[in-house]
Amino acid sequence: MKKWMLITLLFPALYTTGQPGFNKTYSFEQEQITGSTFANVLMDNDTMVLFGTCYPPVTPPGQQALLFVKMDTLGSVLLHKCHLDPDAPLDEYAANSNFDLIKTSDNGYALTGGALSTNFGVFVKLSHGGEIEFYKKYDPSPSLQYQPRKIFEIGNGYLLGGHKTLQNGDIQVFLMKVDKQGNFLWEKTYGQPGVVDVMGSLVRIDDNHFAIGAAKSKGLGEPPYNANDTWSKGWLIQVDSLGNIISAQEGPANTRAGMNGLKRMPDGWLFAAVEFQILNLYEWGARSKIVRTGDDIGDVKWERYVSTTTLAGNTMIDIKPTPDGNWVAVGQWATPITMPPEFGPNYLGGATFKFTSGGDSLWARLDTAFWHPTCGSTNYLGGGAVLSSGSIVAAGYADIYCFPPTPRSYGWVLKISKDGCIDTLCITTDINTPQQNEDVKIFPNPTTGIVNINGCEYCKVEVFDLLGKLMHRQVKLNNPVDFSFLPDGVYLMKISDEKRLLTIGKIIKCR
Repeated sequence: MKKWMLITLLFPALYTTGQPGFNKTYSFEQEQITGSTFANVLMDNDTMVLFGTCYPPVTPPGQQALLFVKMDTLGSVLLHKCHLDPDAPLDEYAANSNFDLIKTSDNGYALTGGALSTNFGVFVKLSHGGEIEFYKKYDPSPSLQYQPRKIFEIGNGYLLGGHKTLQNGDIQVFLMKVDKQGNFLWEKTYGQPGVVDVMGSLVRIDDNHFAIGAAKSKGLGEPPYNANDTWSKGWLIQVDSLGNIISAQEGPANTRAGMNGLKRMPDGWLFAAVEFQILNLYEWGARSKIVRTGDDIGDVKWERYVSTTTLAGNTMIDIKPTPDGNWVAVGQWATPITMPPEFGPNYLGGATFKFTSGGDSLWARLDTAFWHPTCGSTNYLGGGAVLSSGSIVAAGYADIYCFPPTPRSYGWVLKISKDGCIDTLCITTDINTPQQNEDVKIFPNPTTGIVNINGCEYCKVEVFDLLGKLMHRQVKLNNPVDFSFLPDGVYLMKISDEKRLLTIGKIIKCR
């Protein structure tokens, strides 16, 4: 994919009805082409609506285009369309994670993006069936690049928000007003010289009051890093409908950097941030968290960490309310890397985290689209949506590096139950938990990776790590089960026959 440069915690859950969850990838072009991505998702009644990028079968090949997709809640594609940039092949469409997609008052859709070659900003209006009604491009000159990220439909037009790169390399936040046909009306810019200001959120409080959540940072470019002059912080700007500043406040440096998924609460704010840290002269890291503050963003009521690592890939990018009065956040979670700066296989996973309004953690997941012990995928979630049942859908993309198949990107969608489950490993029956079969014996435990199983002559054996990832599957035919190729650690072993689950239990692999 071309783009701009700038756990499952397995607590068994009881639920009686609802469709199953899924973890699916999608490709909308020939396999040898770079691939598809999803930037965001919204729910339109019982239909998932997604957008991102694709490569249609055109001449010359390799032209990145706008992808528009509708799916049912089982993940089946109902329609998909690839729309080339109006200036193709001289220009191509691009969209980064969490660029906005909204449903408009005329039952259509609107979304943001950019142009790869010219660095113009892009605003697209689509019909309900995904046909283009207008495709507007905005020249950033005298700036170098527009990245419009957020949209609100207002009475006589649309309010677009994002950030732009200036001639001197500074990045500043902007708001742009356009009419109902996408024609430019006005723009306001917010920032300060020598600082990188990046928009993460745009919230409508009322028709004449909007809030911008942004990140301010300095010194995060090329290493070596100077701990005394490198920092990142949150920035909350409140403006009226003409873009005039009502108030602005900055959070403390490094402890709560950025304001993604910003939500207005009755007595303050809810948002995702990171705890920023200089690790050494050549590396910085971040640990993602959810933060609840009063009206003053320095007044922290509670905060909860999401990631367990402090690495550059950690971020939570979106927050949505759930029907049971709780919240769910989606983003990325970087797993430990043994030899920085080399990125190991599957080092970056899609993170989902459900929590209460009081800050209590309900469950967390770390998922990947593809798994392989030596190559694998880096996985990005760009946005989330919530079904009326309470199930969560999250969309993004996965870059895979195994060869074969060809290294490429795939659109990626997760559907997770309200209790944090995807598959039957996490699901119990309607009334009672399945009984363990005491006749099935697993030994030795701990093991070096070879185990014997007594009590079933023909059974399916599945080995999961404690994040819920299937690591090994084998049909046992009177022979030992070998998972010695897996790293040392604690795993869950699930054993079933053709009719039922026989047993599930913890097994320890060590040298």
